[in-house]
Amino acid sequence: MLVLWVMTLLSVIVFEFCSTMRIEATIARNFKEGERSYYFAQAGISRAMVEIVKAKSAMKKFKGAKESMVKGEALEEEGEDEVEEWKPREEPYTFLFEEGECEVKISDEGSKINLNWVAKQAKANRKLLTDILEQSCDLEGEERDAIADSIIDWVDADHEHLMNGAEDDYYESLEDPYECRDGEFVVTEELLLVKGVTEEIFYGEKKSSEESQEEKEEKTYLHPSTQQAFPLMHKGMMKSGGLSDVFTVFSESTSFKINLNDAPYELLLSIPGMTSEVALEIIEERREEEFESISDARLKELPNYTQIAPYLTVDPTNFYRVEARGRIADGAVARAITAVIKFTTQEGKKFEILYWQEGV
Repeated sequence: MLVLWVMTLLSVIVFEFCSTMRIEATIARNFKEGERSYYFAQAGISRAMVEIVKAKSAMKKFKGAKESMVKGEALEEEGEDEVEEWKPREEPYTFLFEEGECEVKISDEGSKINLNWVAKQAKANRKLLTDILEQSCDLEGEERDAIADSIIDWVDADHEHLMNGAEDDYYESLEDPYECRDGEFVVTEELLLVKGVTEEIFYGEKKSSEESQEEKEEKTYLHPSTQQAFPLMHKGMMKSGGLSDVFTVFSESTSFKINLNDAPYELLLSIPGMTSEVALEIIEERREEEFESISDARLKELPNYTQIAPYLTVDPTNFYRVEARGRIADGAVARAITAVIKFTTQEGKKFEILYWQEGV
């Protein structure tokens, strides 16, 4: 009996030892994969910055060439191979490493609505902000009014709150108290501190991972010509967009101009006079071929073209959001980096990183 008890005890000790070793080995492997994935993502950000600078330089050279042609000057052919130009688009760019891969999504951050500008404009024209919240983020009634007034109160310098807004007295009464900024938003995530703004409202409606295949197909829009799945819309039923899809603080714009070659569905809906049907049609058309100007014949065929045209542009800004996600091949761990970068034409300073966030 004593021998049996000793054998049982030793078996338990060995089992626990082996289990601990497996856990430690898994932790070490995940840490290693996580670190390598992080540097893959960082390489994606660096690659995107290089490619965007090259694309902007090529565009500058192209404009110079056009001016030379107008003047009748002879142009020398450089004979360089044409390479893919990295620019804002819906599909991510993907490139491989020896043992992993990286996906890079580029979007025109400056084409979003300048949150600080619209908050100041709303002081005199509150309807501008409430219309954006209602059309783009599907907010209505008291919820919409509370968020609109609270955004205005967050930015204005006085301490008097609007009818549905909030100032220091509200924020200091919370379980974790803080003060109202009474100044411009520094990052869009600061909206999460504003009265009425939840994570769902800020990031948008999240789809459940437990949806059936039929439910997923019902929420997937199938492009009529390419038959490619487009998980934004189906039969006019759209997921609710988030404030992060519509607003930015990284913009020098003091006007309402949306890049229709890059803007997501929610941002297109913020345009006065825009309808769901027209937004869908714009997305369909640009997936086949990007618009080269707002005078494109395909745009002029839209029923409300004259109403939405003043708010459209095809020219990208100098503010780009770059989202890179690195992953080891067949690995379970991934790392993501999101950066907002301002590109300039100044000699010796091609870009400036304004925002950097790391995640999984």
